[in-house]
Amino acid sequence: MLSDDPAHASLLGRMAQEGETPLAVLPVTSGPFAGLGGAGALAVSAQRLWLTQPRVLGGPSTASVPLGGVGEVTVRPGRGLGGAGGVRVEVVVDGRPLRFTTPAGREAAEGFARAVAAAVTGAQRGHGTPEP
Repeated sequence: MLSDDPAHASLLGRMAQEGETPLAVLPVTSGPFAGLGGAGALAVSAQRLWLTQPRVLGGPSTASVPLGGVGEVTVRPGRGLGGAGGVRVEVVVDGRPLRFTTPAGREAAEGFARAVAAAVTGAQRGHGTPEP
């Protein structure tokens, strides 16, 4: 999985350093409109949810949380005429909603949401890998 997007490449590199394998990756921007926030990415592994976001200075910043703190992921149409604002993705982490927009489309966002749900279920059952 190689990418020319710095945030995506940074996220995959950091996950590899930590010995984590991405189960799903989704490009995102912060805020309600695609392209108006900085480009970042969400990823899920068998144990953690990962996020990379741009910084004003320097490379992207990457963080992760254990799946035990991850709740529901919802996908909604973007704002704007005809969904021109991309697709909205909300991830609940430690009881707080984090909102993003993805240019990847609804199908990719829903696939990511399913991957997170499967990983969380697998982590709750004590499995190292989520069940299909």
